[in-house]
Amino acid sequence: MADEGKKEYYEKKPGFAIKSGTPQPKDRITDYQVITDNSQGFSWTTDGEHRQVTNRTSYELSGVAKDTPNGKPAKIIRTQRGDIIIDAMDGDITIKAKNIRLVGLDGAGEVTITAGKHFAVNAPVHSLKGTNSNTVMSSGVSIGAQTVDTTGNMQNTSNSGSEEAQGSILTKLLGVVKKFKSFFD
Repeated sequence: MADEGKKEYYEKKPGFAIKSGTPQPKDRITDYQVITDNSQGFSWTTDGEHRQVTNRTSYELSGVAKDTPNGKPAKIIRTQRGDIIIDAMDGDITIKAKNIRLVGLDGAGEVTITAGKHFAVNAPVHSLKGTNSNTVMSSGVSIGAQTVDTTGNMQNTSNSGSEEAQGSILTKLLGVVKKFKSFFD
């Protein structure tokens, strides 16, 4: 008698194969899968994973209808739970648009940019607004402008650096931590 609980389907056609109910690696079961002879295709598993493989460029165009209203999204990528990761394993990521906004919605949220070598901002106007601003450099700071206007209650402390340079590495680190404690908190 046939196992009524197990439903497997596999069909090989010229140029592609269709599968359903077949085992996959990591103890997964195929929900539906189409794979070409060139190893391109898409697959869903019964545990909810979706994979799509394209050997070269994956191109999708949205919002081409002439009656698409302005201000209405033409593409939405959304998760109900979990993170979104965009990973160019051996390439660059370029985002182009009329305007680009990065928004951290959580009240305790953050936007973090980490660069291994260089971080550059090139725009006619740079505006930073916040409660505190901290700049910590391990080497030097250069500020150049035609004019510099500074407003506010100021406390300016300077030294030649020789006092801290004469101390131990621990003294130097404690001096930096003391000056920029809020930056490290």
